[in-house]
Amino acid sequence: MLETANRYDVTILGGGLAGLTLARQLKAKHPDLKLLVVEKLRYPVAEGAFKVGESTIEVGAYYLADEVGLKKHLVESHLPKFGLRFFFDGHDASFQDAIEVGPSEFFPAPGYQVDRGRLENHLAETVADLGVELAARATVRDVAIANGDHPHRVEYEQDGKCVQIETRWVVDASGRAGILKRKLNLREGVAHHINAAWFRIGAEIHVDAWCDDPAWRIRVGKLPRRWLSTNHLLGRGYWLWIIPLASGATSIGIVADPRLHPISGFNRFDLAMQWLAEHEPRCAAAIEPHREQLQDFQAIKQIAHSSKEVYSASRWAMTGESGVFLDPLYSPGIDYIAIANTQICSLIEHDLAGESISLMAARYQGIFMNLFHDNLLTYEEQYPLFGNPRVMSLKYVWDYALYWGFPALLYFNGKMTDPRFFATVNEKVETIRNMNKRMQAMLRQWDASDRDADIEPVFVNQNEISILTQLNGELHERLDDARLEARFARNVQILEDLSAEIITRVQRIAPDVRAGEEPHDTPNVQRLEGVFHSLGM
Repeated sequence: MLETANRYDVTILGGGLAGLTLARQLKAKHPDLKLLVVEKLRYPVAEGAFKVGESTIEVGAYYLADEVGLKKHLVESHLPKFGLRFFFDGHDASFQDAIEVGPSEFFPAPGYQVDRGRLENHLAETVADLGVELAARATVRDVAIANGDHPHRVEYEQDGKCVQIETRWVVDASGRAGILKRKLNLREGVAHHINAAWFRIGAEIHVDAWCDDPAWRIRVGKLPRRWLSTNHLLGRGYWLWIIPLASGATSIGIVADPRLHPISGFNRFDLAMQWLAEHEPRCAAAIEPHREQLQDFQAIKQIAHSSKEVYSASRWAMTGESGVFLDPLYSPGIDYIAIANTQICSLIEHDLAGESISLMAARYQGIFMNLFHDNLLTYEEQYPLFGNPRVMSLKYVWDYALYWGFPALLYFNGKMTDPRFFATVNEKVETIRNMNKRMQAMLRQWDASDRDADIEPVFVNQNEISILTQLNGELHERLDDARLEARFARNVQILEDLSAEIITRVQRIAPDVRAGEEPHDTPNVQRLEGVFHSLGM
């Protein structure tokens, strides 16, 4: 039986984080908008054992808290994030001899550890209160994209009934189901091949308890708070995350290069525990007493993917994992939701105002996909060097500085919907892209020549690296175009100096390492002198 409902302005396929935040953004700004969200699950969803993507970094955290208006909920119902923290060589019974990279204090721009079930339940309630129609327990059966100015048609099944609606806009937020991507044959692979498995345990796993040494414990203050970080345990070809959730559960994931760690070795919980016992026995020992509290488990091959198109002047778009996904190492997933939703909102607003969006859709897509492909350089062919603490400690400095100095700066200043500004700074963006290509290639060469370096146990305190505290602390400054262009130019110079400083110091200990076009001048800035010293350089 087919039921025909009314016509909608916007229909969102998927009521997870990407779809619900977009619905809230649109409805809060345009109360008269007729908006439908079609979601296959029933609300409320389970807390803890639901979805990954629980760690936010600066762009995603700012988007959720300030632009979507969730700051009160995040502060009261979730956990503050104590930065990203990385451990190497922590394979023995104690972490006293582990090399640690991370903050000793919270950085100025906040982050959060979010329980996705709790967050999405809250969003579902609030968007319903705003007047968004939610079709839960509904399965999308077909989407017909119309030509010209005609409405699209969406057909879904709910409670045994087939419902067909008309809509001006269709936004795919269906995650890896990729409804529009499959329908329009837009899937595009990427040359970054990694697999992942993850699970939730209904218990708190406290990294702070993994070492009894008082000096180790007070590195981060008198109170134990390492557990609030997104803790990463790294080895050659893999990394492991440990993320606390406010519901009392802990999220644990394994991400690995299949050439070094095939997914067949950890694609079931029992196998994952065996894998952990071999590669990260301290973590396995912490989980073992709670293994009966397993809440869920999932394994996915080839988690990185792309799309030939994400926005169309034909009034459809993709957001979240339905469009692209990179790598969870630096927790960028919600960042890409933030950028996509911001651009999609702008496209819908201009279209509903009667304006042509043909050029705008192409330009927004150019901005989005260029950021995606530039960021891909950070991860592609980098997994083999993850077990090298000397190389990775400097890689973190570079990757953080590039993120805070370029995309985060422009996002915080509202420039993801300003193609004119991107055109103004295009030459400097190209300079950053070329520097990053050179730096990531140099890191791979350095790892190959420095793989067996013996480093004393050390704490690389990111708060003591002035360039990081400066760039992070400046994110909340609001700049007009002239000041922003000047700040961006200054950041490019900082990155050029940083690149030259790292390359010069690496070549002192590894003269055969080449870095493409060599820096013309070695700046006398010595931003990383303390880091070099602690790493035995």
